[in-house]
Amino acid sequence: MRLVVKLFIDRIPRLMDKSYKQFLVVAELSNISLAANHLGISQPTLTNNMKKLEASFGVPLFIRKSKGVELTEYGVLLQEQALELQRRHDSLLHKMADLIERKTEKIKMGTGDAWWEIFVKQALQQYSASNPSISIQLEFGNHLKLMDMLIHGQIDLFVGHEIVGLSHRCNVTFIPLLQDKEAMFVHQNHPLLVNHREEDMALYPLLQVTPDSEAYLHLIENPQPKQLERDRQKVSERIVYEINSLTASIDMLASTTAIMPYPMSMTDYFAQVNIVPLPLKKEGQKGTVGIYHLNELLVDHVADIKQQLILNGHYQA
Repeated sequence: MRLVVKLFIDRIPRLMDKSYKQFLVVAELSNISLAANHLGISQPTLTNNMKKLEASFGVPLFIRKSKGVELTEYGVLLQEQALELQRRHDSLLHKMADLIERKTEKIKMGTGDAWWEIFVKQALQQYSASNPSISIQLEFGNHLKLMDMLIHGQIDLFVGHEIVGLSHRCNVTFIPLLQDKEAMFVHQNHPLLVNHREEDMALYPLLQVTPDSEAYLHLIENPQPKQLERDRQKVSERIVYEINSLTASIDMLASTTAIMPYPMSMTDYFAQVNIVPLPLKKEGQKGTVGIYHLNELLVDHVADIKQQLILNGHYQA
């Protein structure tokens, strides 16, 4: 077994070709027919390519079943190593681009809109004042989108909610900063502020700011927590507005009877535009907010901004 593992690791660098990429798609979808359709090639061609790949290793990578394929222990090992190589390859390309542009000292970070207002903005302003020669790239978005950017080397770190059920293949470190409680925000003239009938909440549209995208659900190993959250909010039973902008969400909230789940810590910010939390008897969902970065040594300037974020985040806790 040890010899086989060594052969896997030794041979993986030679697999950075179409067969390698095709293997990852088959492994992800667990179905050669679906994978072939996704890749835009015929099923016989893909089947033949996978057989050649298995022959190159001398071990079976898949267990063929009536409704698809399942990875063998060799296939699982290849998938883990191949994904790691793909991530490192993507990271290398981005770092090469930075070198070409003479921007080697550049911070590429992500954050959710709420955390930007609560403490990230101040942390970045303080860091920039002390390090005026450092370039900065800032990405806003949902935590799954930012996680995808992180593991592909497009950002160095990001601030967001801890992702429950995250795949172990992401190989990241999470540094908790503060506890967050969810509130239900509405316009100050919302009917529920008059009649206080909490049981009627599901009758009103649900407004989701930067919701999870199906394109990134492959990052979730255990989908149950996400599904339980959808069930709790009765997503399948009501009108839902999905908006990838906090500014647009506020505009929509002001002109409709929608209800927006969002961190309670944004109450003062929303009060400036007449958006208020519903006075609910049941306490809102709690979550942990922190910093995600790859499980590897950070370069000095990225480690410095991480420390600044930790200081500001703990101050807000």
